Amino acid sequence: MFIKEKPFSNWTLPGEDINKVIVAFDSEYQSGSRNNISIGGELINVNQRRLKDIISIQLGFNYRNRSPTLYFMKRDPDDSAFRFSDVIKLLKKYLWKIGKYKEVRELKKLTIELWTFWGGVDLSVFQDYEKILTENTKSKKDTSKIVAIHSNTVFTSQPLKLRISDENRNAVSITKNDKLVIRDMTKLAPGKENLAGLGKLIGVPKIDTEKWDQQDGCPKGYYKAHMTKLWENRQSDFVNYALEDVVVTALYGTFILQFQKQLTDDGFGDFKPLQLKPSLGSIVGSIIGCQNAKYSDWIVDEVVKLLSQLKQRTNNDKDFESFLRTICKPEIKTEKGKVVRDYHFNELHANPTSDDLKRWLNEHLDFDKIRKGYCFPRTDISSDKSHKHLVHDMTNKIDVPLNRMFNDAVNAYNGGYNIVIYTGIIPQGGEKRDWDISSAYSEAGHLLPDIAPGLGAVKFKEFHNLAANQFSRIVKAAEKINGPYTVSVGIFDIEYPSDYKGFVITPKNVNEGPRYFRKIHEVTLSYTDAYTAWSCGAKVFTHRLSFVRQSRIIPGTLDGISQEGHIQDIFQKRREQCVHGSPEDKMNKNVVNQCYGVTAEGLKKKTSPDYNNGRPYYVPFSRITNPLKAIQFTSITRLHIITLQRAIWKIDPKAVFLNNVTDGCLTWTKKPLKIDEIIQSMDQITAKENPWYHDMVHNYFDGKYIKRKDGTDQETANLRTRLTFSRDNQLSAMVGLTKITPKQVFNKYLDQGRSTINVVNHQITGITAMRHEEKFQHLQTSWNQTTDLYFSFDMAQVPINYHQSGQFVYWETRPYNSEDEFNRLWQPGRDVLKYGVWYSAEYAPFFLRFFTELQKGYKPMKFWKVNKKDKKGDSYLHRGTEVYRNWSFYVARNNLDIKNSYGLIIQIFHDHGWVYMRGTEERELPQLQSFSATIRRIQKNHVKVLPNYVLLHESNLI
Repeated sequence: MFIKEKPFSNWTLPGEDINKVIVAFDSEYQSGSRNNISIGGELINVNQRRLKDIISIQLGFNYRNRSPTLYFMKRDPDDSAFRFSDVIKLLKKYLWKIGKYKEVRELKKLTIELWTFWGGVDLSVFQDYEKILTENTKSKKDTSKIVAIHSNTVFTSQPLKLRISDENRNAVSITKNDKLVIRDMTKLAPGKENLAGLGKLIGVPKIDTEKWDQQDGCPKGYYKAHMTKLWENRQSDFVNYALEDVVVTALYGTFILQFQKQLTDDGFGDFKPLQLKPSLGSIVGSIIGCQNAKYSDWIVDEVVKLLSQLKQRTNNDKDFESFLRTICKPEIKTEKGKVVRDYHFNELHANPTSDDLKRWLNEHLDFDKIRKGYCFPRTDISSDKSHKHLVHDMTNKIDVPLNRMFNDAVNAYNGGYNIVIYTGIIPQGGEKRDWDISSAYSEAGHLLPDIAPGLGAVKFKEFHNLAANQFSRIVKAAEKINGPYTVSVGIFDIEYPSDYKGFVITPKNVNEGPRYFRKIHEVTLSYTDAYTAWSCGAKVFTHRLSFVRQSRIIPGTLDGISQEGHIQDIFQKRREQCVHGSPEDKMNKNVVNQCYGVTAEGLKKKTSPDYNNGRPYYVPFSRITNPLKAIQFTSITRLHIITLQRAIWKIDPKAVFLNNVTDGCLTWTKKPLKIDEIIQSMDQITAKENPWYHDMVHNYFDGKYIKRKDGTDQETANLRTRLTFSRDNQLSAMVGLTKITPKQVFNKYLDQGRSTINVVNHQITGITAMRHEEKFQHLQTSWNQTTDLYFSFDMAQVPINYHQSGQFVYWETRPYNSEDEFNRLWQPGRDVLKYGVWYSAEYAPFFLRFFTELQKGYKPMKFWKVNKKDKKGDSYLHRGTEVYRNWSFYVARNNLDIKNSYGLIIQIFHDHGWVYMRGTEERELPQLQSFSATIRRIQKNHVKVLPNYVLLHESNLI
């Protein structure tokens, strides 16, 4: 075993903890084993890392800032595999070196906090890693304290007890009570930065191995792919290269600790010294959670009013106590072995004065619970194993909400409005320009009132079965609160006018996503979304609507806004004092941006497998998850998008809106739009109709409603949401495509009439799969998986007509008329788009014919192409049979000559070498007599079946 030690003098932690040592950790390896295993039904050639492929581990130790030290440990080929005991033994060596071993040995406990980046990859280099990570669970039924997400991002929800032995089964420990905490910098990195990005951020540039390739006459990337050769040829360089990742991990983790300390010093959050939060979201959750728990005059006044109303109905003190128990914080005591909740009602005098009552409420109200309308179970006094300490609850089980608005808001939650209106290749000429709402979610936070759903709905502000022509009554009632930004949730019927040309922006959750229809029945929405539809001319029937108790926002001020809005304003101002692009700037930006995200965390009930037992659990709520606030953030953004659309049409009535992506849209105009004119137009609209928006933008965003982004006058592929790019590379939204430019996609694929592009995704097994899937057990497996990415539409709307420009076309689409029409058209439309070339003028007539008849009610044939590919990877099961059946219906419907038609299909089968399948068996192609009988039977029964015209053209039959 080769060990090298280096001082790490510039690693200084912001404080000391006698019971904690920080360990930064990384590893180097070279996967040398190739294997073929079945993945997703296909035999894939994979690379598998065995324990003997691990070259080295690198560690950085820091105990109370006493001579922080880096260690490089390399195993020789004959050495046994690394064990976690090697880390503890090296830690002992470090503690001896700094003269603290005997002192630490006497401690009652020691917490080893392990910092990693994408930790699952590095933790699994130890022979005994699985035993360590599951030491605290008695059986596979127990819930793990390990949280493993995104395959290999790993952290602990609670400290793990460390029970470690060496290869001779001798116990290895520092104290009698060693604990392990894991923190993964992947979850603490802003903007999904990789380790090289974090290094650049904190001033530690990545060592470039390619210069060594060049110096040693090796191909580019040789040493990166052959780490053992790098060790053989450049041992000193190898050590420096290997230790660099530990340096970055240590310094970036320290930066986060300093950021947390500064937040605590400034009065934000309840961060404990030298305890890293597991994620950036939890940092933001802590900031806002502490603010939500703070006293508020208006909430106290509302409680006093409710108590006064209750007093008019009863004189029984127990009634008052029953009411207050739901909104007050008890003191948890243990008396004679029993848990007792003491609400301190004895401190309330009989007939207290208003000041005395307010003083008591200020001290005992649970403002956080009131603002959320629910609370998490107390894990410190409950033995319920379904709840996870510190990460709240892995089953999303909360204490009963205080009102039905909570569940309504969960049902109403949708993401942003993402849709393509004109799809295909938009021709050269005119300006295609992206426009974004300025700081959309920060603006929304500045218009989100402080709410108290825990106090129930506003009295006399509930509406039931209100006719569409009466919605203006609700608008008038809302004007007295916060206008279009009044927080409220209800159930509505919405119907947009048949001649409406703008964004149909009202969402309904259907088929695991927000969908948009002209006529929407029984949809759960925020009042803001209902108001937006009404302002667009839609009829709005109200089944029921409840207004949440909320503060009143004074237009143009921060008075009355939510804690999220206050935090966004404060941290935006902090950004302005930072160097642009600095770590501090990025962290402050993250706080501003994540104020929305953490309010929505856990609402979609996404699942993740438990590390210990492999069973799925719901991704938990954040500390501040609040569906009422989450729906309001997205609803406000949709309202502002409509304001932007109206403003642009006011300047240029012929402007075409090509798409919208959450907080911005892509326009196509004959002449370039001027941003000053759009801002002026928005200013005129909001000054007249929406003083809240108008005054907020002027007072807090310098009067800038929007940002002008990239634009072009060249050909632009606007294929589907987030797949929009121009031939000159000026527009480049290409989700799913990497290492290729828009111009290259045009030249190599679109110009050649290709319908797909092969996308190679590098896959690597996660630490949970390595525990539970037999083929991956104890072997980290990586492989390149090739998939087809289609250049086709996503059927977010219905294609109705196309326009040709040379070899390309672009399509007009319309919203679905109803949910029933969506259910009938959506899946068949998506299926047929896997045939032919969607954007090609050659195929456009056949797509149009298919979609026209589909809308008329014709039922399409079965689509074999959507089935799994065959072993060759370039043809499809039952291809010939599919063509034969579609051709039969086409001949019958068009009264074609049967004999000639049969001759054509015979020739096509011969040319392509197809076989005819009946079930799973190969058969002879039906004879002319059978073909003729099939045609007559179809014609006799008037079967209303829609042939796949695109497939028939693709097969040269039509």
